[in-house]
Amino acid sequence: MVSRKKAKGKARKAAKEATKQVVKSSVAEDDSHHQQQESLEEQMQRLKLISNKNLFTIKQNEYGNQSAYAAEFIPKHTLIFAEVPAIRGGEIEIATLYNENGTHQCQADDDAFLKNNIGLDESTRKAIWELHDQFIDTYTPTNHPLYSPDEKRVLGIIKSNAYHSNEEGSRGLYPTISRFNHSCKPNVGYGFNGWEMRLYTTSDVQEGEELCTCYSDMVYFHNRIERGEFLKSKFNFDCICSGCNSSDNDDESEEERLRQSDTRRERLRLLAETLAQRDRTNLKKSDLEMIMESINIMKLESLEHNISTTYRLAREWALKLGEDEASLEEKCLGAELYAKLLELSKGEKHPKTIQAMMEVRSR
Repeated sequence: MVSRKKAKGKARKAAKEATKQVVKSSVAEDDSHHQQQESLEEQMQRLKLISNKNLFTIKQNEYGNQSAYAAEFIPKHTLIFAEVPAIRGGEIEIATLYNENGTHQCQADDDAFLKNNIGLDESTRKAIWELHDQFIDTYTPTNHPLYSPDEKRVLGIIKSNAYHSNEEGSRGLYPTISRFNHSCKPNVGYGFNGWEMRLYTTSDVQEGEELCTCYSDMVYFHNRIERGEFLKSKFNFDCICSGCNSSDNDDESEEERLRQSDTRRERLRLLAETLAQRDRTNLKKSDLEMIMESINIMKLESLEHNISTTYRLAREWALKLGEDEASLEEKCLGAELYAKLLELSKGEKHPKTIQAMMEVRSR
């Protein structure tokens, strides 16, 4: 008769073996996808051409965290950086699972996984461990001999820094891009070409100005209080960006600015909800007017991140309603601008960019 202790040991061992197979399967699936397009090494070599522009520097901000700052004046709609993830897809899901089910009990376990299971070299692992862990105060202490209080964990680093690629349907951890902090009024937008993440300016950026992305599109449609609660629950931080806080609490004009911003975002949510219910086979002029109002609000609120999707929809609707290219140009929905936004966010070789460029040339 097998003892209960031995049975548990066998079950634990079987579970670990099964998890290893899942890791291999997930990683193999990711690698297969890379090979179909462009190998990871080829991507990294090509992206060095972008990363060598030195348009930004990473340095400590006033709160003691590392952040990205413009090294010179950067005009609006400038590609500033592109990166492929250090870990991605199934690798992230398995690393998360190991943390949540107790297979990994300390940073040493996590680091061994990054080295042995994923194959990351020392410099890449070092870059990952230097990233901020916003959840460091939430971990339950373990009895592991290598555990130490207040140590970072890969789960917290992933939750704090990973981005979701809408083209891959999963998350990737980008060591350099993770240095760009969040703002509810970002000056940097991003897009994906597979796993490749591309950053570009959505406004003119002055030398020395902090470069910020928006961590979630959810903040577009909510006022300060609502998005503050969301960011706290999702990322465990209190937002202190200019879109949520006044630079002078005694300045009534600053408070009025924030109130107007709240009103615009609430209006943006209403427009989005209304447009989602529209019958696209029976479009009306009022539908186009609503989507144009949405675009104008997004511009006022510095929400041009990934705005190419909204431009595409507006162009399609306008053309269906019989408007010509001259009319679209007047509405700032010209083919050239749409193609430019796609090139910035997805790259010149992306199928959507190529199609948009062909449309420009055919005019």
